[in-house]
Amino acid sequence: MEKVAGRLIFPLDVADLSEARRWVRRLRGLVGVFKVGLELFTAVGPAAVEMVREEAGAEVFLDLKLNDIPATVAGAVRSASRIGADMLTVHMLAGRWAVREAARAAEGGLKILAVTLLTSLSRADLMEVGYSPELSRDLEEAALRLASLAYRCGVHGVVCSAKEVARIKEAFPHLMTVVPGVRPDWLEESLADDQKRIASPGEAIRAGADYLVVGRPIRESRDPRAVAERILAEMAEAFSERFRT
Repeated sequence: MEKVAGRLIFPLDVADLSEARRWVRRLRGLVGVFKVGLELFTAVGPAAVEMVREEAGAEVFLDLKLNDIPATVAGAVRSASRIGADMLTVHMLAGRWAVREAARAAEGGLKILAVTLLTSLSRADLMEVGYSPELSRDLEEAALRLASLAYRCGVHGVVCSAKEVARIKEAFPHLMTVVPGVRPDWLEESLADDQKRIASPGEAIRAGADYLVVGRPIRESRDPRAVAERILAEMAEAFSERFRT
């Protein structure tokens, strides 16, 4: 279970360092990676990374989805390396040169993850922002194209939904795959949600996910530790099945 815990990412989607610290203390020992996103990082900056280290000794996934000109992205990556982040996201829509510079700028073991398509987006959303009808109809193909470009840019991994991870993993088995939008099908509570392309923990792992990002199912449950433990058990079983075949 301890090894599987290292593959479970919990997002600290709060704007207050004290509240983030409470969640880290509540879940330490069960969660191996804590995600610091835009909300918390904008509020408190590098202090969030330091807090996770001090409270849990866990890895930090800095999910900033960098999307800017190459020089600015590279500078942000170097800064993330200096504050001790373990993973950092850059958006593929920043283009080849920005993503390539991000990969080149990473230091000290920082892993660069390229975001393909946000799991909150539907086909209609993509068409609205200008995606071709062909790609909008086939989200797997769109994500695969972005993953292919990410691979050529030299990143360590990609962020994608469980619906696209199988094709990406098959084409690029050495790319680390991080999958958000994970919702246990055994959870009784109904969740107000903006995720559209979702899967259960077992489905995502069996499809090829290496890491799962699970937030609301844990955070909004009556017993967060119990839910995390059950998710870990489902992940462990799925990993066992995947590597047995």
